[in-house]
Amino acid sequence: MRALILTGLLGFATLSGCTFPGVYKLNVQQGNIVTQDMLAELKPGMTDRQVIYLMGNPVVRNPFSQQEWEYLYTLEKRDEIVKRYHVTLHFDAQGLYSHYTGSVPDDEFSEDDQSKDIPEEEKPASLLPSE
Repeated sequence: MRALILTGLLGFATLSGCTFPGVYKLNVQQGNIVTQDMLAELKPGMTDRQVIYLMGNPVVRNPFSQQEWEYLYTLEKRDEIVKRYHVTLHFDAQGLYSHYTGSVPDDEFSEDDQSKDIPEEEKPASLLPSE
């Protein structure tokens, strides 16, 4: 009985450590980074290979319809979603790019945006300002 209680308390302590105040949580990026410049370079009639060269591989391709590609992006900072967008590229029956729907935020992605919230003691030497 004592071992069961001890095991339960140990398990609870382990799980509660995941949300312990003061624990640093990393910024989490998921998906494709798409910029307005990339979307501006898309031209109707481009082949799928040209689109992949410009945009990268899509996060989601519908296996039942190759006429839509989904580009999704989410940036989470300490369990709070601060940036999210969804862009869908559309292709015609011949497999050529026709248009896109959705939009990206006005502010551009930069590595400085990702690293400015890291505490000084945890920043890699390459990100610390040189004196």
